[in-house]
Amino acid sequence: MKLKVQDIINIAKGRLITGDSSAIFTGISTDSRNIKTGDLFIALSGEQYNGHAFAFDAISKGALGVLVMEDLKTSSGITIFVDDTLKALGDIAAYTRRCFDIPVLGITGSSGKTTVKELCASILSQIGPCLKTDKNYNNLIGVPLTLFDLESKHKFAVIEMGTNMPGEIARLAQIAYPNISVITNVIPAHLKGLGSIQGVIEEKQSIFAHTKPGGVAVFGPHLEYMDKVKIPSGLETISFSLSGKADVMLHEIIKQGLDGTEFKVNLRGKIRQVNVKLPGIHNVQNALAACACALALDIPYDAIEQGIRDAQFPHMRLEITVSDSITIIDDSYNANPGSMKAALQILKDATHANKVAVLGDMLELGNDAPYWHEQLGKWVAASNVGKLILTGEFAKTIADAALSQGMDAESVYLVEDIADIKNMIPQILEKDTIVLVKASRALQLDRVVNFLKEAA
Repeated sequence: MKLKVQDIINIAKGRLITGDSSAIFTGISTDSRNIKTGDLFIALSGEQYNGHAFAFDAISKGALGVLVMEDLKTSSGITIFVDDTLKALGDIAAYTRRCFDIPVLGITGSSGKTTVKELCASILSQIGPCLKTDKNYNNLIGVPLTLFDLESKHKFAVIEMGTNMPGEIARLAQIAYPNISVITNVIPAHLKGLGSIQGVIEEKQSIFAHTKPGGVAVFGPHLEYMDKVKIPSGLETISFSLSGKADVMLHEIIKQGLDGTEFKVNLRGKIRQVNVKLPGIHNVQNALAACACALALDIPYDAIEQGIRDAQFPHMRLEITVSDSITIIDDSYNANPGSMKAALQILKDATHANKVAVLGDMLELGNDAPYWHEQLGKWVAASNVGKLILTGEFAKTIADAALSQGMDAESVYLVEDIADIKNMIPQILEKDTIVLVKASRALQLDRVVNFLKEAA
């Protein structure tokens, strides 16, 4: 999208230091490594980086100008000064979003956000071009960068919104200004920043508070804690549920396994059959949430079916690899109590003779971390796991809880260095073995997945 320098100044409440106010920017970037000719480079600063150090480099690579909050002047480009470059980034993105009169779907929740995003985008793409959040661009930098990719060809946009601190969802929703918003669920996650489950509820419900008036709130009324979520009176509601009365309800499971679930869904009285290519009943719930979002946009039933069937999902999120010797469930991208419990249920339901769990810490749980890792140990013990391999700060906490529930001590292994797990693989590769690998991303258990794939 093209924006005049003066437009940027007005939107961001900035001040022109050098350059021509009538010039036109042809793009926006926050990364000097990816500068294109004519871009505005926005210099962001954080605890471990300062974009101002790369402002001159950005100009040398073709940026038309820079937006800064430090005393800095470029001799050959445009310089705009603002009080807060991150706020300015969001304000410019909010302006950009409002230049497009298309339905924007906002997605938040403690887990399942990316899955629901992919399902919704796949459904909407059956109708027309749909912009969607890429990678992990669901924060105060990523959401604006996503919105800058809006083009006249787009008929829809699906924006994922994540948080680990109070106020982040409210700001993201202000920027994206969704017509339809969905909360996938509310579970204990990011407690270090949000403080308590009440803090999680307040943070998540703010997406509804900043949804466009007359828009739609999509939610699961029978999910835990959802009865505490406030929905503004100015919004319509569409509900989804695995059990209990709702606009979108699970009607019947036809077939389920590691390759996904075939099921019938009740869409306000209309029964349709769909297939989601991810295992687990929680992903059926995610599919129901996507169906509810589609209903909010009056998407034809055939497009809903096809979209769910065609959806593709990112790596390291319940990615199944099957070889002659082993089946690997790679869920190493992230972890919280809800997603851990769901993944262990998939492992428990698997028909394999030998079941192995390679697990690590769930991060950002604050003072509640010991409790939830104890719970994890109890869930493991109830999951028919034959071998449990643990790493991380809370490995012993998990192990002690599992042992207290009757798990055999000879089946539990504590590993300090992930590289050591490679030496354990010959013990894992028994006939008819399935291995679940899961932890928060910082623990890098995707390395374990690579070890397993090399040996498989």
